[in-house]
Amino acid sequence: MRARVLVSVAVAATIALGATGCEFMSPAHTTEIKQITDGVNVTTGKLDIRNALFISDRGEDARFIGTVINTDESEDITLSIELGGDTQTVVVPAGSRRDLGTNTPTVSSSEGSSAQEGSDSQGTEQTGAKAVVFEGADARPGSLVKTYFSYSGAEGVSASVPVLTNAMEEYQSLAPSPSPTGTATPGAGTESTDGATPTGEATSSGN
Repeated sequence: MRARVLVSVAVAATIALGATGCEFMSPAHTTEIKQITDGVNVTTGKLDIRNALFISDRGEDARFIGTVINTDESEDITLSIELGGDTQTVVVPAGSRRDLGTNTPTVSSSEGSSAQEGSDSQGTEQTGAKAVVFEGADARPGSLVKTYFSYSGAEGVSASVPVLTNAMEEYQSLAPSPSPTGTATPGAGTESTDGATPTGEATSSGN
């Protein structure tokens, strides 16, 4: 009986030491910082690009989504984004950021140049940024596309940027919109208006 007790104590001590060793050798999960975003983070010179991704439903046109932060407090910076053979630019004022993850806001001319105070230390948020769309881009949903970020005076950087669809709720209104047909809607409205007049005359003549 005593032998069994001693064996049990020895086994328990071995398990405890093993668990302590594993805990000592393995880093705590709280110390592991992971990037919890859909896109990628890129830094070139004094520009930080955060959560960069593309939205494309048909794999033809692709809209760039992300936040561009200018950490230079004295100079405006024009970021060039190259996808395939197409290059789009985004101007980021000194000490400010451009959030390219929302629809183009409706801003009056007096408000277009104003800045709203940003959160944390990421500079002031500049409103009125237009959508950055690459037409005819070979960007199929689910793929990674090579994208080059650069600006004058700094070394550019290439990154594999993910392409998503607007299936997720936060991206539903961000896919590139098809070109509108300007003449179709007015024509339909004119025909429906003209069609109402004969109907009125027919009713009055019936009386």
